[in-house]
Amino acid sequence: MILRNADSELFEGLALLMLREGLSVRFQARGGSMSPAIRDGEIVEVSAVKPSKLRKNDIILAKTKFGFRLHRIVTMDLANDIFVTRGDCGQENDPPLKGAQILGMARSKELRVGWMTVRASFRSGGFLRAAARTQYLTGKLFRKFTAVRFNPAARSQ
Repeated sequence: MILRNADSELFEGLALLMLREGLSVRFQARGGSMSPAIRDGEIVEVSAVKPSKLRKNDIILAKTKFGFRLHRIVTMDLANDIFVTRGDCGQENDPPLKGAQILGMARSKELRVGWMTVRASFRSGGFLRAAARTQYLTGKLFRKFTAVRFNPAARSQ
């Protein structure tokens, strides 16, 4: 059974259990707050991490009072156990987190490059992410061009 509720208790229970056992969790990201790094509907892999191993700009999965958040660390104070995150498209920081709220760190995502699905690491997958971004933008330009070229009504807009 697939649940669409991003804050489902089932997801939380399974994710916590798997991450505590040292396994990774893969799930479909929802929302556009991390675009273009992570787009709505992309599959993201999250692995367990100790808060002391985190660095600024890491993308973490955290359980907050607003639900699950997959956002980037913008500031952190390990001595006081405070982590502040923000979505890449966000204008404001999220409320501060404690290390206990962090479930894991995003390691990679799955990308469509042409007809293939490939895994791009967030720390070393720059080339694959750039290829996917170029493919996405090329498709967008192509659709816009063909809409104007072959649709007389679109020319007058």
